[in-house]
Amino acid sequence: MEINYVPFLKSKQNEIHALAEMASDILPSICPFFDYPKKQNGDTADNIGKSINRLVKKFEKHLKNINGFYFDIYDIDDEIDIDGKHIYAFLLEAFSSFPIIPVVSIDRSDAHQESVVNTKKNSLIDSDVIAFRVTPEDFQSFQVVRDDIEDILSEPFSLFESIDLVFDCRICTNAKIEKIADEIANFSNSFSQRFPVRNIIISGSSIPASVAEVLSSNSEDYVQRIEMDIYNTAQKLWRDKALVFGDYTTISPDYSDADIPPEQMQNRTTAKLTYSFDNQHYFIRGGSLKTKGRDQYFDLAAELCGKDFFRKGNSPGDIYFEEKSNRQGGQCWVSSFIKPSINSHMTYTIQKILANGTI
Repeated sequence: MEINYVPFLKSKQNEIHALAEMASDILPSICPFFDYPKKQNGDTADNIGKSINRLVKKFEKHLKNINGFYFDIYDIDDEIDIDGKHIYAFLLEAFSSFPIIPVVSIDRSDAHQESVVNTKKNSLIDSDVIAFRVTPEDFQSFQVVRDDIEDILSEPFSLFESIDLVFDCRICTNAKIEKIADEIANFSNSFSQRFPVRNIIISGSSIPASVAEVLSSNSEDYVQRIEMDIYNTAQKLWRDKALVFGDYTTISPDYSDADIPPEQMQNRTTAKLTYSFDNQHYFIRGGSLKTKGRDQYFDLAAELCGKDFFRKGNSPGDIYFEEKSNRQGGQCWVSSFIKPSINSHMTYTIQKILANGTI
Protein backbone atom coordinates (compact mmCIF):
# COMPACT_ATOMS: atom_id res chain seq x y z
CA MET A 1 0.00 0.00 0.00
CA GLU A 2 1.48 3.32 -1.09
CA ILE A 3 0.89 6.05 1.47
CA ASN A 4 0.82 9.68 0.31
CA TYR A 5 -0.58 11.40 3.39
CA VAL A 6 -0.99 10.57 7.09
CA PRO A 7 -3.57 12.69 8.94
CA PHE A 8 -3.26 12.39 12.72
CA LEU A 9 -6.74 12.15 14.23
CA LYS A 10 -8.34 11.65 17.60
CA SER A 11 -10.50 8.53 17.46
CA LYS A 12 -13.77 10.40 17.81
CA GLN A 13 -17.04 10.48 15.93
CA ASN A 14 -16.38 13.65 13.93
CA GLU A 15 -12.97 12.44 12.79
CA ILE A 16 -14.33 9.04 11.74
CA HIS A 17 -17.19 10.64 9.81
CA ALA A 18 -14.82 13.14 8.18
CA LEU A 19 -12.82 10.19 6.84
CA ALA A 20 -15.90 8.25 5.79
CA GLU A 21 -17.06 11.19 3.66
CA MET A 22 -13.78 11.40 1.72
CA ALA A 23 -14.13 10.76 -2.00
CA SER A 24 -13.53 7.09 -2.86
CA ASP A 25 -10.83 7.91 -5.41
CA ILE A 26 -8.57 9.69 -2.90
CA LEU A 27 -9.27 7.87 0.37
CA PRO A 28 -6.96 4.92 -0.54
CA SER A 29 -4.01 7.34 -0.78
CA ILE A 30 -4.12 8.22 2.91
CA CYS A 31 -3.35 6.17 6.01
CA PRO A 32 -4.83 7.83 9.11
CA PHE A 33 -3.01 7.76 12.42
CA PHE A 34 -5.49 7.54 15.31
CA ASP A 35 -4.79 8.48 18.90
CA TYR A 36 -7.23 7.50 21.62
CA PRO A 37 -8.40 10.87 23.06
CA LYS A 38 -7.79 11.86 26.64
CA LYS A 39 -10.19 13.58 29.00
CA GLN A 40 -9.06 16.55 31.04
CA ASN A 41 -9.88 14.80 34.31
CA GLY A 42 -8.86 11.31 33.24
CA ASP A 43 -11.05 8.27 32.61
CA THR A 44 -11.75 4.84 34.09
CA ALA A 45 -10.67 1.52 32.62
CA ASP A 46 -14.30 0.44 32.35
CA ASN A 47 -15.28 3.54 30.36
CA ILE A 48 -12.28 3.20 28.05
CA GLY A 49 -13.06 -0.45 27.39
CA LYS A 50 -16.65 0.37 26.46
CA SER A 51 -15.48 3.27 24.33
CA ILE A 52 -13.04 1.06 22.39
CA ASN A 53 -15.80 -1.46 21.72
CA ARG A 54 -18.03 1.33 20.44
CA LEU A 55 -15.19 2.53 18.21
CA VAL A 56 -14.94 -0.92 16.65
CA LYS A 57 -18.62 -0.75 15.74
CA LYS A 58 -18.16 2.74 14.25
CA PHE A 59 -15.29 1.45 12.13
CA GLU A 60 -17.40 -1.50 11.02
CA LYS A 61 -20.15 0.87 9.95
CA HIS A 62 -18.18 3.74 8.43
CA LEU A 63 -14.62 2.55 7.65
CA LYS A 64 -14.99 -1.15 6.89
CA ASN A 65 -13.13 -0.79 3.56
CA ILE A 66 -10.19 1.23 4.88
CA ASN A 67 -6.83 -0.03 3.57
CA GLY A 68 -4.91 0.52 6.78
CA PHE A 69 -4.46 2.78 9.78
CA TYR A 70 -2.20 3.34 12.76
CA PHE A 71 -3.64 3.38 16.28
CA ASP A 72 -1.82 4.57 19.39
CA ILE A 73 -2.57 5.48 23.01
CA TYR A 74 -0.03 8.31 23.30
CA ASP A 75 -2.41 10.64 25.15
CA ILE A 76 -3.61 8.36 27.95
CA ASP A 77 -2.25 6.43 30.93
CA ASP A 78 -0.08 3.52 29.77
CA GLU A 79 -0.65 1.61 33.01
CA ILE A 80 -4.37 0.88 32.60
CA ASP A 81 -5.65 -2.71 32.46
CA ILE A 82 -9.02 -3.60 30.95
CA ASP A 83 -10.57 -7.00 31.72
CA GLY A 84 -7.19 -8.24 32.91
CA LYS A 85 -5.36 -7.08 29.78
CA HIS A 86 -3.07 -4.12 29.20
CA ILE A 87 -5.02 -1.34 27.51
CA TYR A 88 -3.02 -1.60 24.27
CA ALA A 89 -3.46 -5.38 24.11
CA PHE A 90 -7.20 -4.85 24.62
CA LEU A 91 -7.29 -2.28 21.80
CA LEU A 92 -5.24 -4.36 19.35
CA GLU A 93 -7.38 -7.44 19.98
CA ALA A 94 -10.58 -5.43 19.59
CA PHE A 95 -9.40 -4.21 16.17
CA SER A 96 -7.90 -7.54 15.09
CA SER A 97 -10.28 -7.85 12.13
CA PHE A 98 -9.04 -4.52 10.73
CA PRO A 99 -5.76 -3.66 8.96
CA ILE A 100 -4.35 -1.97 12.06
CA ILE A 101 -0.66 -1.01 12.24
CA PRO A 102 0.65 -1.16 15.83
CA VAL A 103 2.74 1.68 17.26
CA VAL A 104 5.70 1.42 19.63
CA SER A 105 8.13 3.89 21.14
CA ILE A 106 10.96 4.00 23.64
CA ASP A 107 8.89 6.01 26.13
CA ARG A 108 6.21 3.33 26.65
CA SER A 109 5.86 0.73 29.38
CA ASP A 110 7.16 -2.80 28.97
CA ALA A 111 3.51 -3.90 28.96
CA HIS A 112 2.86 -1.75 25.87
CA GLN A 113 5.66 -3.41 23.89
CA GLU A 114 4.63 -6.85 25.18
CA SER A 115 1.09 -6.18 24.00
CA VAL A 116 2.36 -5.80 20.44
CA VAL A 117 4.60 -8.87 20.69
CA ASN A 118 1.88 -11.13 22.09
CA THR A 119 -0.90 -10.05 19.73
CA LYS A 120 1.43 -10.48 16.74
CA LYS A 121 2.60 -13.92 17.90
CA ASN A 122 -1.04 -14.94 18.42
CA SER A 123 -1.82 -13.91 14.81
CA LEU A 124 -4.15 -11.12 15.92
CA ILE A 125 -2.21 -8.56 13.86
CA ASP A 126 -2.08 -9.14 10.10
CA SER A 127 0.14 -6.16 9.32
CA ASP A 128 3.73 -6.86 8.29
CA VAL A 129 4.57 -3.26 9.26
CA ILE A 130 5.10 -1.74 12.71
CA ALA A 131 5.30 2.00 13.41
CA PHE A 132 8.02 3.56 15.56
CA ARG A 133 6.92 6.96 16.85
CA VAL A 134 9.49 9.47 18.05
CA THR A 135 8.98 12.98 19.42
CA PRO A 136 11.50 15.88 19.39
CA GLU A 137 13.14 15.03 22.71
CA ASP A 138 13.96 11.56 21.34
CA PHE A 139 15.08 12.29 17.79
CA GLN A 140 17.64 14.99 18.60
CA SER A 141 20.37 12.35 18.39
CA PHE A 142 20.14 8.74 17.25
CA GLN A 143 23.34 7.87 19.11
CA VAL A 144 21.82 8.93 22.42
CA VAL A 145 18.75 6.66 22.05
CA ARG A 146 20.28 3.84 19.98
CA ASP A 147 20.80 1.53 22.95
CA ASP A 148 17.25 2.14 24.19
CA ILE A 149 15.85 1.31 20.76
CA GLU A 150 17.82 -1.90 20.51
CA ASP A 151 17.14 -2.98 24.11
CA ILE A 152 13.44 -2.11 24.23
CA LEU A 153 12.25 -2.67 20.67
CA SER A 154 14.42 -5.42 19.21
CA GLU A 155 11.77 -8.12 19.81
CA PRO A 156 8.71 -6.26 18.43
CA PHE A 157 10.77 -5.07 15.44
CA SER A 158 11.88 -8.64 14.71
CA LEU A 159 8.29 -9.81 14.26
CA PHE A 160 7.56 -7.42 11.37
CA GLU A 161 9.04 -7.16 7.89
CA SER A 162 9.44 -3.39 7.95
CA ILE A 163 9.08 -0.26 10.05
CA ASP A 164 7.35 3.05 9.44
CA LEU A 165 9.47 5.69 11.16
CA VAL A 166 7.15 8.42 12.45
CA PHE A 167 8.54 11.81 13.47
CA ASP A 168 5.85 13.49 15.55
CA CYS A 169 6.91 17.13 16.01
CA ARG A 170 3.80 17.84 18.10
CA ILE A 171 3.06 21.59 18.39
CA CYS A 172 5.90 23.20 16.45
CA THR A 173 4.84 26.86 16.34
CA ASN A 174 8.09 28.05 17.91
CA ALA A 175 10.29 25.34 16.44
CA LYS A 176 13.63 26.08 14.80
CA ILE A 177 12.84 24.71 11.36
CA GLU A 178 16.37 24.08 10.08
CA LYS A 179 17.46 22.46 13.34
CA ILE A 180 14.53 20.04 13.54
CA ALA A 181 14.73 19.18 9.83
CA ASP A 182 18.44 18.44 10.19
CA GLU A 183 17.80 16.23 13.22
CA ILE A 184 15.12 14.33 11.29
CA ALA A 185 17.43 13.76 8.31
CA ASN A 186 20.32 12.59 10.49
CA PHE A 187 18.13 10.31 12.60
CA SER A 188 16.54 8.84 9.46
CA ASN A 189 19.92 8.09 7.98
CA SER A 190 21.25 6.33 11.08
CA PHE A 191 18.01 4.43 11.76
CA SER A 192 17.65 3.26 8.15
CA GLN A 193 21.15 1.80 8.19
CA ARG A 194 20.18 -0.52 11.05
CA PHE A 195 16.51 -1.31 10.49
CA PRO A 196 14.26 -2.09 7.46
CA VAL A 197 12.32 1.13 6.89
CA ARG A 198 9.28 1.27 4.64
CA ASN A 199 8.15 4.88 5.11
CA ILE A 200 9.46 7.96 6.90
CA ILE A 201 6.58 10.14 8.07
CA ILE A 202 6.85 13.70 9.40
CA SER A 203 3.94 15.24 11.26
CA GLY A 204 3.24 18.22 13.48
CA SER A 205 0.83 21.06 14.09
CA SER A 206 0.73 24.83 14.57
CA ILE A 207 -2.58 24.75 16.44
CA PRO A 208 -2.52 25.16 20.25
CA ALA A 209 -4.88 23.33 22.58
CA SER A 210 -6.97 26.49 23.01
CA VAL A 211 -7.88 28.81 20.16
CA ALA A 212 -7.73 31.64 22.71
CA GLU A 213 -3.93 31.43 22.37
CA VAL A 214 -4.32 32.47 18.73
CA LEU A 215 -6.99 35.15 18.82
CA SER A 216 -9.49 36.90 21.05
CA SER A 217 -13.27 36.69 20.79
CA ASN A 218 -14.99 38.30 17.80
CA SER A 219 -11.88 38.36 15.62
CA GLU A 220 -10.03 36.47 12.91
CA ASP A 221 -6.37 35.68 12.31
CA TYR A 222 -3.93 33.54 10.32
CA VAL A 223 -1.22 31.17 11.55
CA GLN A 224 1.67 29.90 9.45
CA ARG A 225 1.85 26.09 9.27
CA ILE A 226 5.38 25.47 10.52
CA GLU A 227 4.88 21.70 10.12
CA MET A 228 4.90 22.20 6.35
CA ASP A 229 8.16 24.16 6.51
CA ILE A 230 9.78 21.41 8.58
CA TYR A 231 8.64 18.74 6.13
CA ASN A 232 9.80 20.61 3.04
CA THR A 233 13.17 21.45 4.59
CA ALA A 234 13.71 17.85 5.71
CA GLN A 235 12.80 16.59 2.24
CA LYS A 236 15.58 18.71 0.73
CA LEU A 237 18.06 17.27 3.22
CA TRP A 238 16.90 13.65 2.90
CA ARG A 239 17.32 12.54 -0.72
CA ASP A 240 17.18 8.76 -0.41
CA LYS A 241 13.40 8.56 -0.86
CA ALA A 242 10.31 10.71 -0.66
CA LEU A 243 9.17 11.50 2.85
CA VAL A 244 5.49 11.14 3.72
CA PHE A 245 3.69 14.25 4.93
CA GLY A 246 1.49 14.09 8.00
CA ASP A 247 -0.34 16.67 10.11
CA TYR A 248 -2.98 17.03 12.80
CA THR A 249 -5.51 18.52 10.34
CA THR A 250 -7.43 21.26 12.19
CA ILE A 251 -7.27 19.75 15.69
CA SER A 252 -4.45 20.41 18.15
CA PRO A 253 -2.23 17.49 19.25
CA ASP A 254 -2.91 18.63 22.81
CA TYR A 255 -6.68 18.53 22.46
CA SER A 256 -8.55 16.82 25.28
CA ASP A 257 -12.23 16.29 25.91
CA ALA A 258 -13.45 18.94 28.33
CA ASP A 259 -15.48 17.78 31.29
CA ILE A 260 -17.89 20.71 31.23
CA PRO A 261 -21.40 20.14 32.61
CA PRO A 262 -24.02 20.75 29.91
CA GLU A 263 -25.61 23.54 31.91
CA GLN A 264 -22.29 25.45 31.86
CA MET A 265 -21.44 24.83 28.21
CA GLN A 266 -22.99 28.02 26.83
CA ASN A 267 -21.30 30.17 29.47
CA ARG A 268 -17.81 28.82 28.79
CA THR A 269 -17.83 28.27 25.03
CA THR A 270 -17.35 30.62 22.07
CA ALA A 271 -18.19 29.84 18.47
CA LYS A 272 -15.13 29.21 16.28
CA LEU A 273 -14.04 27.87 12.92
CA THR A 274 -10.69 26.68 11.52
CA TYR A 275 -9.88 26.37 7.81
CA SER A 276 -6.61 25.49 6.06
CA PHE A 277 -5.23 26.83 2.79
CA ASP A 278 -1.74 27.09 1.25
CA ASN A 279 0.65 27.11 4.22
CA GLN A 280 -1.72 28.78 6.68
CA HIS A 281 -4.57 28.11 9.06
CA TYR A 282 -7.39 30.64 9.08
CA PHE A 283 -9.11 31.13 12.44
CA ILE A 284 -12.31 33.01 13.07
CA ARG A 285 -13.92 33.27 16.49
CA GLY A 286 -17.25 34.62 17.59
CA GLY A 287 -18.53 35.41 21.04
CA SER A 288 -20.02 33.50 23.94
CA LEU A 289 -22.83 31.16 22.95
CA LYS A 290 -24.83 32.51 25.88
CA THR A 291 -24.59 36.16 24.84
CA LYS A 292 -24.50 35.88 21.03
CA GLY A 293 -26.37 32.62 20.50
CA ARG A 294 -25.95 29.83 17.99
CA ASP A 295 -26.94 31.87 14.95
CA GLN A 296 -23.40 33.26 14.91
CA TYR A 297 -22.19 29.97 13.38
CA PHE A 298 -24.05 30.99 10.21
CA ASP A 299 -22.16 34.29 10.28
CA LEU A 300 -18.78 32.57 10.71
CA ALA A 301 -19.52 30.31 7.75
CA ALA A 302 -20.58 33.30 5.64
CA GLU A 303 -17.34 35.11 6.52
CA LEU A 304 -15.30 32.05 5.49
CA CYS A 305 -17.17 31.51 2.24
CA GLY A 306 -16.53 35.11 1.25
CA LYS A 307 -12.76 34.65 1.36
CA ASP A 308 -10.75 34.32 -1.86
CA PHE A 309 -9.12 31.14 -0.59
CA PHE A 310 -12.38 29.30 0.12
CA ARG A 311 -12.65 26.15 -2.02
CA LYS A 312 -16.26 26.21 -3.14
CA GLY A 313 -17.70 22.73 -3.70
CA ASN A 314 -14.33 21.01 -3.33
CA SER A 315 -15.37 18.58 -0.59
CA PRO A 316 -18.39 17.62 1.52
CA GLY A 317 -16.91 19.84 4.23
CA ASP A 318 -16.76 22.87 1.92
CA ILE A 319 -20.31 22.21 0.74
CA TYR A 320 -21.46 22.13 4.36
CA PHE A 321 -19.91 25.54 5.02
CA GLU A 322 -21.64 26.93 1.91
CA GLU A 323 -24.99 25.65 3.14
CA LYS A 324 -24.49 27.19 6.57
CA SER A 325 -23.38 30.48 5.03
CA ASN A 326 -26.81 30.55 3.37
CA ARG A 327 -28.47 29.61 6.68
CA GLN A 328 -29.64 26.29 5.31
CA GLY A 329 -30.54 23.47 7.67
CA GLY A 330 -30.72 23.58 11.44
CA GLN A 331 -28.63 25.56 13.88
CA CYS A 332 -25.07 24.52 14.63
CA TRP A 333 -23.54 23.52 17.93
CA VAL A 334 -20.05 23.42 19.44
CA SER A 335 -18.89 20.38 17.47
CA SER A 336 -20.75 21.10 14.22
CA PHE A 337 -17.78 22.61 12.37
CA ILE A 338 -15.22 19.98 13.41
CA LYS A 339 -16.14 17.31 10.86
CA PRO A 340 -16.38 19.64 7.84
CA SER A 341 -13.12 21.42 8.78
CA ILE A 342 -11.24 18.12 8.99
CA ASN A 343 -12.86 16.75 5.84
CA SER A 344 -12.04 19.90 3.87
CA HIS A 345 -8.46 19.90 5.18
CA MET A 346 -7.77 16.25 4.35
CA THR A 347 -9.35 16.51 0.89
CA TYR A 348 -7.37 19.62 0.01
CA THR A 349 -4.11 18.17 1.35
CA ILE A 350 -4.24 14.84 -0.49
CA GLN A 351 -5.41 16.52 -3.70
CA LYS A 352 -2.41 18.85 -3.54
CA ILE A 353 0.03 15.99 -2.85
CA LEU A 354 -1.35 13.79 -5.63
CA ALA A 355 -1.27 16.66 -8.12
CA ASN A 356 2.20 18.00 -7.27
CA GLY A 357 3.98 15.06 -5.67
CA THR A 358 4.53 17.12 -2.53
CA ILE A 359 2.71 19.43 -0.15
